[in-house]
Amino acid sequence: MPHVTPVSNVDTAEAKDDIAWLASATGFTANSMLTLSHRPEIAKAVLGLIRAVVRNPEGTVAPELRWMVAHVSSLSNGCSYCSAHTFKNGADNGVSQEKLDNIWAFETSSVFSEAERAALRVALTGGQCPSHASAEDMASLKQHFSDAQVVEIGAVIALFGFNNRWNALMETDIEPEVYEFLEQKNYQGAKENRSS
Repeated sequence: MPHVTPVSNVDTAEAKDDIAWLASATGFTANSMLTLSHRPEIAKAVLGLIRAVVRNPEGTVAPELRWMVAHVSSLSNGCSYCSAHTFKNGADNGVSQEKLDNIWAFETSSVFSEAERAALRVALTGGQCPSHASAEDMASLKQHFSDAQVVEIGAVIALFGFNNRWNALMETDIEPEVYEFLEQKNYQGAKENRSS
């Protein structure tokens, strides 16, 4: 049960348009944004980061990789809410089921490229608090990505660092639409943080 009840969708006047934009991209209204809407200026700021970092059509990193980075970072932080969302968003944005099924084997699975391995390694090590990304991890990342892309990958990790802590702290309920998707995919984390 969440520690703070999300506001109703009709009570989000200041952040309503931003929340509707995200819902149009995901197919559901995020409980995390409705909870943040108790302070609409914070909800709008977080939604602005989401728009700039993971939902930017002009991003320099492929959307599939952005969502895999978000997923590994969220999984490594133990956030079941964000892990559920990034799994669904990854699937919705072109990440193959095979990659999603083998995400923890990214270092050895042949379905991942060397560039993806470098990015996912930094998502795993850099997503921890404090960061454990080594100089070698970052050097490997820079072998495959430009400085602008390294910044974008880092921004995905940092954005989900906030999201992971926020949703774990609030014990945000996973929305029924996300839960149903996870059930269909037999995702292990589907039974955690489900609304009753």
